Amino acid sequence: MAEQLKTLVDRLLSGLLGEAEHADKARPQLMVDTLSDWLPYRVYDPATRLYFNARSKGFVLSVTPLIGADERTGEILGQFFSEGLPAGACLQVLHLASPRISRIIAPWFAPRYIQGGVYEAIARHRARRLYSLVWESGSPDAPFHARHHQVIVSVGVPTSKAVSNEDLKQTREGLVAMLKSLNLGVVEVGPEALIAVIDDLTSPTTAPQDDAVPYNPNDPIASQAIRHDIELVVAEDRMRLMTERFRPTGKVNDGVPEIGTVYPDAFDVRHFAVRNMPSRWAPWECARLIGDLFTDKLRFPCPAATMLCLVYPDQEAASAKAGFKFMRTTSLAGTRSARFLPRIGEQAAEWQHVQAELQEGRRLVRVFYGVTTYSPLGQGDRHERAIKSIYKAAGWDLTDERYLQIQGLLAAMPLTLADGLGTDMERLKRFKTVLSTTAANIAPMQGEYLGSAHPHLLFVGRRGQPFFWSPFENEAGNHNVAICGKSGSGKSVLLQEMCAALRGAGAQVVVIDDGRSFEHSVKLQGGRFVEFTMKAGFCLNPFSMIDAARAAEDEDYRLDCFGMIKAIVGQMARHSAKLTDTERGLIDRAVNLVWTEHGAAATVTTVGEMLASLGHDTAADIATALAPYMAGGTYGAFFEGQASLDLDADFTVFEMSDLASREDLRSVVLSAIMFMTSQAMTRSPRSLRKLLLIDEAWSMLKGGSMGEFVETYARTCRKYGGALATATQSLNDYYKSDGATAALENSDWMLILQQKPETIADFKASKRLDMDDRTETLIRSLKRSGSDYSEVFIKGPETEAIGRLVLDDYSATLFSSSPQTFAAIDAEIARGHQLADAIERIAHPNR
Repeated sequence: MAEQLKTLVDRLLSGLLGEAEHADKARPQLMVDTLSDWLPYRVYDPATRLYFNARSKGFVLSVTPLIGADERTGEILGQFFSEGLPAGACLQVLHLASPRISRIIAPWFAPRYIQGGVYEAIARHRARRLYSLVWESGSPDAPFHARHHQVIVSVGVPTSKAVSNEDLKQTREGLVAMLKSLNLGVVEVGPEALIAVIDDLTSPTTAPQDDAVPYNPNDPIASQAIRHDIELVVAEDRMRLMTERFRPTGKVNDGVPEIGTVYPDAFDVRHFAVRNMPSRWAPWECARLIGDLFTDKLRFPCPAATMLCLVYPDQEAASAKAGFKFMRTTSLAGTRSARFLPRIGEQAAEWQHVQAELQEGRRLVRVFYGVTTYSPLGQGDRHERAIKSIYKAAGWDLTDERYLQIQGLLAAMPLTLADGLGTDMERLKRFKTVLSTTAANIAPMQGEYLGSAHPHLLFVGRRGQPFFWSPFENEAGNHNVAICGKSGSGKSVLLQEMCAALRGAGAQVVVIDDGRSFEHSVKLQGGRFVEFTMKAGFCLNPFSMIDAARAAEDEDYRLDCFGMIKAIVGQMARHSAKLTDTERGLIDRAVNLVWTEHGAAATVTTVGEMLASLGHDTAADIATALAPYMAGGTYGAFFEGQASLDLDADFTVFEMSDLASREDLRSVVLSAIMFMTSQAMTRSPRSLRKLLLIDEAWSMLKGGSMGEFVETYARTCRKYGGALATATQSLNDYYKSDGATAALENSDWMLILQQKPETIADFKASKRLDMDDRTETLIRSLKRSGSDYSEVFIKGPETEAIGRLVLDDYSATLFSSSPQTFAAIDAEIARGHQLADAIERIAHPNR
């Protein structure tokens, strides 16, 4: 009846007004299921630095990954997991091996882009090479991929729990204090950083620049965290994720930003849970679950998110349940029916252990451990087999999570557990009950060495972490470096890379070489190549290098200068033998007298004359020994008058091979060059980094006074922001000359490349290198993989790490010592090409 009346009214209105009151059909609604609907994030309170979500609240921390661990680490983590969290709290620990490496590459790229020319070209090609490692292995034999290892820790509580904001803040302070006691860096994660983490998990593409999503405090965080250009299709055993194919490349052509194709843009995302884990496990063993340190094939072939989710139940109920289990299993184990229950004795012992741990203050917690992987579409099966093999080799079993894939993805996201996900997982029986100490031992907090803040040398760890290393990162000691690597280990390339990397970052570099290995690269980098020949007519009078005005005002400067000049004079007088105390005192007296009389106009001749005039037989002997370096002597012309060489170029190479047959002159010239570099250091700002590199140091630093000279030079380097780097083929070579030994003993850093096994045995037997069994194993495992990479063991203050030096074709061409390569580049320049373009054409002839 009502419907008929409505129809009658509609017809009446249509007749009077020409249309019905209502539209023919209701407007259809556009409905699309969005991933952001599953996220809890709502607002962030800057005052309390807490997140207030749909049904929970909490905080998020970014933590520096652990690099190994010991028993103390396990005890500290276990104590916090047992005592530091309130009842009802939900703790999530996420280890993310992210493909987003641009956050590391960009700071290294920037200074070289500013330098321009060859260094900009090196940076572009190196960045392209490292970005390719994200999805393509850098080794044909085993997975070698670039990853950024991050650890995110979050604590949330449901709003239904009686946990105040103040309680959460105190929990955060306790957690931060605990992590800092482990010497880990801790940063609170604000909304911008949280959005970036969610973006890493839901859009794992790799772009040359960090495509950050801006944060708007007026909108819910959840709606900003998920891109609108992704599509997620959920299947029973995997998820298919598709992202936007076209992204900015970072290049600008004629003022127009370049939009390029990003590969891959379709992913096979799979989630796995742990079915079984070893009965015994220590915190340091978690490092095996991000890739085995020594076995190349047991490394992750794809990005992955590893998560540990903990829910803290009511402790009284949990303890009562544990007490019941203990009594029940113990009573059953003592009955005749125990023979029908083969594991009852083991269970009784286990619950007895749990009961004892609870009495010691430990807690029972509900735990879920899972792994989510991201593979390019079509490679998921192969990657799944590889990852399960890694876990199986460590004694763990991973199992597929059918129909629970989306839940696994959400479990990786911070603060989701307390907002209802934990209830869902409990209902689906996905939690296990373990002791809080057990949960601490399996927490996925291991990572790789993250390096320093100085973007100088760029290495890649064995598990894929790109990192910076610089000799100047040592704030407490000196910046000097001792480098050793056998023939064929990649030492020459490492030295070339060190010079180019520091020059590209704006440092000044001086190299003393013997063998012309730097001749071509220094010329191609716009530096200066200086050859020492008997007919060159150079002058290296050390007195003329001193700033007389400064020496009169600065006593420390004058003493440092005189210390090195006395060592140079001593080297002239006693090429191989060491000076006696009497000889040293006489030289000291003569140098001071001639400086007082002649100042910077003094020469070796005036020193010899002064010694001869002292009326002392030994002084006369020294003057006679100085005769070859005085006026009229064989080498006298090289040390008379004003020094003719300078270090105006930012990159200078002094080639000493032509003096190889005159070791007496070579050691003196070497000392004079080092003195000249020390003077250049004193005249430049301390903020400007300076490097002096001496290759084949054991033979170059021969001489009776070289040890004393190098010690004085090392002190000067530290004072004025400089570094002395020396290189030999073996650590034992450093003990073949006093100067090389002094260089080693005054070096806080060591870079060791592949060594012969017998050489490593000598290291340990002679105790010349402080190393335990682990360090010895690391050094023995060093290798070079053709042109793909060479491995370097970095040992320094509180640092032991292995880095792989990965070269691009452009750098390999630039560093080549081949005359044919250099001639080909010269020919391209003659045809009108710029230097950087000429190297490009030789490095990539088919492009």
